Amino acid sequence: MGIDTKTFETLFKQNFVAVTAYCNKYVRDTEEAKDLAHRAFMKVWEKREAVPEGSNVKALTYRIAHNLSINYIRDHKKFCDEEELQTVESENSDADNDIKAAELEAAVIDTINHMPEKSKKVFLMSRYDQLSYNDIAGQLGVSIKTVEAHISAALKLLRKKIFGSAP
Repeated sequence: MGIDTKTFETLFKQNFVAVTAYCNKYVRDTEEAKDLAHRAFMKVWEKREAVPEGSNVKALTYRIAHNLSINYIRDHKKFCDEEELQTVESENSDADNDIKAAELEAAVIDTINHMPEKSKKVFLMSRYDQLSYNDIAGQLGVSIKTVEAHISAALKLLRKKIFGSAP
């Protein structure tokens, strides 16, 4: 449980510039955005032991950066009028959607990576390479029914892992 030093260092190196840019969208001050990004990573580090195994730490970092940026704006009353505040609130909604999309994408990728090898291959050929079932069957030397069975199993696993059910 928790985040080890190597994982944290990799997270920091790969995402510091992007988190800074993300904060800068809100505070419109590069130096303050860097400070907020540093603070976001420090909070992640401070909470490293409490982060559940398999959590999307990148999304957590962005969520913390988002909250720090909003708090900065509120505390420093950087807005002159209601219209600008509404613009930032709209951007916040977009940011929330981006974070949720990133979390969902990470969950989908993790689920795909844990599929049985044949199902994974068939699913990727179908969904990412956009090959027809017939083309997949031909390339793999299996029947179309086998391809359908692998796709069905993959989708069932995705539903179970992502939504908690497999209808």
